[in-house]
Amino acid sequence: TMVTYTSVGFLGQPHTMVTYTRVSDSILCAPLMIDAAVWCDFFCTNSWPHERVAKATAYLFRTPEGGAKGCDPGFFRQMEELNLQVMAATEERTIKKRNGARRVRIRPEEKATEWALPNDIRIICAGLACVDMQLNQATGGEGGESIETFEGENSIGGGSVSMACKTLGRLCHGAPLDDSFMQVTPPVVNGVVPLCKIGQDHSGDKLLSLLEECGGESRNVETKYIKSARRKDPHARTALAVLPIYEDGRRGCFFDAASNMTFSPWEMKELLQNLAQPKKGPSLDVSQMSEDDFEVYQERVGDSNPSYGAFLFGYPHLLPMLQGDALAEVFHEARSIMKEGGIIGLDLNGVPDGTFGGMQGALRSVSDLKDDPVIGAALDNVDILHMNEDELVLLTGCEIEGSEESKVEDEFAISSAANLFLKCGVAVVAVTRGSKGSFVSCNDQSRFKRSPSLPPSWVDCTAKINAVELPQDTMINTNGAGDAFTSGLLVATMLRHTGMSIKRKTSESGSVTPQSERSLSPIKSPRSPSISPRKAGSPRRQLSPYTLYMREHFVALKQKLKDDKKAIFEMCNKMWEEEADEVKALYERRSIEEAEDYEQENDSLSGRFDTDDSFGSPRSSNDRSSILSDDGTDEEKIRNFFMANRALNLESAVQFASLVAAHHIDVDTRDQGHLDIFRLLDRAMIFPHSLEEI
Repeated sequence: TMVTYTSVGFLGQPHTMVTYTRVSDSILCAPLMIDAAVWCDFFCTNSWPHERVAKATAYLFRTPEGGAKGCDPGFFRQMEELNLQVMAATEERTIKKRNGARRVRIRPEEKATEWALPNDIRIICAGLACVDMQLNQATGGEGGESIETFEGENSIGGGSVSMACKTLGRLCHGAPLDDSFMQVTPPVVNGVVPLCKIGQDHSGDKLLSLLEECGGESRNVETKYIKSARRKDPHARTALAVLPIYEDGRRGCFFDAASNMTFSPWEMKELLQNLAQPKKGPSLDVSQMSEDDFEVYQERVGDSNPSYGAFLFGYPHLLPMLQGDALAEVFHEARSIMKEGGIIGLDLNGVPDGTFGGMQGALRSVSDLKDDPVIGAALDNVDILHMNEDELVLLTGCEIEGSEESKVEDEFAISSAANLFLKCGVAVVAVTRGSKGSFVSCNDQSRFKRSPSLPPSWVDCTAKINAVELPQDTMINTNGAGDAFTSGLLVATMLRHTGMSIKRKTSESGSVTPQSERSLSPIKSPRSPSISPRKAGSPRRQLSPYTLYMREHFVALKQKLKDDKKAIFEMCNKMWEEEADEVKALYERRSIEEAEDYEQENDSLSGRFDTDDSFGSPRSSNDRSSILSDDGTDEEKIRNFFMANRALNLESAVQFASLVAAHHIDVDTRDQGHLDIFRLLDRAMIFPHSLEEI
């Protein structure tokens, strides 16, 4: 039979569908679902009571529930009810507009932050990844054929990718959870994207699970790209490291590099190209748009696509196919997909003995370092290079005694060796020295101009920072400390001041000193990335499509899962991942509409500030207001756009990275799902020359 169905609300006009079918009921499901979506969106936009919405949409359901119970089942009566509710909602909206009122939408409290990453940029973590299986209290270790024992195992994500994701995923603004509507904790890094090679095996499933747990509080670790890539090589195996931790404190290591041995530059570049592809959404006819509307449409489409700001690559010495020219090609590809070329970080580990075969005590030449078979060809593309002092010795041939008497000579040797990498084209060289702290040296202005995302105030700067002193009884685990430091330094490099200074009063220590202006670098150059100053009253950041999706499903999931917060997050994340692209595109459009509505609400406040487009400097006085922080303490916001877009100075940035690493090695704080950067930055700036104990 031929079925004709006409919807009166679709796209604001009648829409008729004519279909041939043998089962009428099944074909009617599609337009009925369209009707349900259209009318629910209409009533939601007008904040119409849900009881009246149920009556208006009763014709869509054979057994109406809620406010629709007891409605006249006749189709004519139901159409009358629908018309009545639509007209009432429209009239209500007209009255509100006439009186200057606007509709009310439930919104999460926007987090006021002093420091943030510009443009919600994301960070790509690439390189070696594995599962670390730790065997606790293992016996033996001397060889032989006797049966040895251990007391349980603990599996964690290993390698540079896992450790970087763990650090970046837990950096957040404020408290770990907002109880109202279970909002996701505002992350510092909007998205963390791991790129590595894993197999379709049990270890691969375990590693994916561990990576997703890294962003447990903020849900900002995206594993969909490596999930898709793992299906392309059915023979790939996931790397596994078995680490017996012996009773006397010694550690062993049995490592199966597996798919890391076959991870090729072509596979890596394909992953990067997948990241660069624009999001697919429903097609839209733009032929009837005016030039202005089309320009706005293009801007919105561009804003809806992810923006990447950094590429952190780890452990090239353990990835035989990603070395030399191949590594340089990967860095070139990464540059091409990042905003303004982004920042490329290189974290070294596993440098073999005998890397530099020169005479003992003789420093390696610049030309020889450029010819290094693993990293030489890529050094000119590296913005931030990290290694520990042992790796520095292996790569350059410098001598470091490590005694108190040789402190001055050791610092000179480290500075001279680091200078070799600067001459090879590296912008920032960071050397960690364990309990002796860290050393960071920066290149000249000509090198920094090639990477506009780097803070221009760091040019020709050097910083020597002591290690964070932990209490004597602190249990530590140094596994991944270098990765945590590198990730922290990368974030510190990208942070920019938002023009919002906050004074906080706590019940324990009284008034907390506001972040000192001494810790701010000079005003940025016009080419450095910036956070545009926001109008008074405007939101800190646009609600993401996922946030809107979660807000709508929270009540139902809360009842279904008996208020289990972790289960709610996991279920909602799974539902979102399984949604069709069209559904996600719908929430993206709604996210844009929410932002536009909020801007219109605050247009009347825009005259309070007249800012300079280049530097965000106001021509009026500061604005102060009182807010309530997540932990219930009073905060005072001070709008000072003279600070906007400034970067951390080098010393504060290195101290921030040291604090991030300290929280990683401290067993009590190592596995916390969140790390509030407000407190880290506050401490890094208050103590310019030394750090108090954690």
